[in-house]
Amino acid sequence: MRPLTFKITSAIAAFIMLSCGNGYIIPEKDMVKILSKIYLTDGITLTSTHSNLYGHDSIAYYEPIILSFGYTTAQFDSSIKYYSKRTEKFDNIFDKVVLELTRLQDKEKLQSEPTNIDSSDPNGNLWPLKAQWDMAIDHTTNPFLGFDIPVQGLGDYTFSFDAQIFPDDEAVNARHYIFFYFDDNTPVGVRENSILTPYTKDGNVHSYSYTFTLKNLQVTHLKGWLYDNGSNENTFKRHANFSNFKVTYTPSSVESKQDGNNPQKVTKRELKKLIKDIPAQ
Repeated sequence: MRPLTFKITSAIAAFIMLSCGNGYIIPEKDMVKILSKIYLTDGITLTSTHSNLYGHDSIAYYEPIILSFGYTTAQFDSSIKYYSKRTEKFDNIFDKVVLELTRLQDKEKLQSEPTNIDSSDPNGNLWPLKAQWDMAIDHTTNPFLGFDIPVQGLGDYTFSFDAQIFPDDEAVNARHYIFFYFDDNTPVGVRENSILTPYTKDGNVHSYSYTFTLKNLQVTHLKGWLYDNGSNENTFKRHANFSNFKVTYTPSSVESKQDGNNPQKVTKRELKKLIKDIPAQ
């Protein structure tokens, strides 16, 4: 993996190269949030070649992030140009972005190390609900067998369960829907790595098992519905059983390493030195 300093600098260089026009100037505190989120959301893309970064589609690619903070790409472009000509202000933004990314890098390292899973189950089963569900009875408390499991850190989450759906079950498009989730202040939030699988209504017990790999630090929960029917209809005959739930977590190994086991740290001095080589606009 390339050093974090290179990623940050490449991103800012791309934005400066794409800057144009005048307009509303985004406050420093929001510029820090936007640049930090761009790195977090798309760290892989920030290691792309300069030809890709400077392509005409770059700003359009980052537009959803900018819009999520209530600004337009034109305002973002104008702000980058404004701050790039005011060294003290831009230096202050660099300071805060570096601090934020370093903090998050340290958090990722801690999350990637083995931890004790906070679970009452001696086998580390993260499943938060009861062990068996008869939907003919239990739908009164949880009509679609929804669940919401806080993530433990980066790594693999293996989810397995048994489902038995009978031919006379009247759920339309009976299926399970499982995904990683984080709140982005929209009605449905962000859903990643989703699995949507229909059931066979044959009265037999079918076993399901999935492994979800979490790489995004923004994700907060593993969520879903195991008796989803694709609608909010609630008045139909239910004849379905669920059991043998198991959700386990395996931490990931630290990916960014340098000099043995020490993660690469980004410093303001290094970042400023690299920024000096960016052409003035």
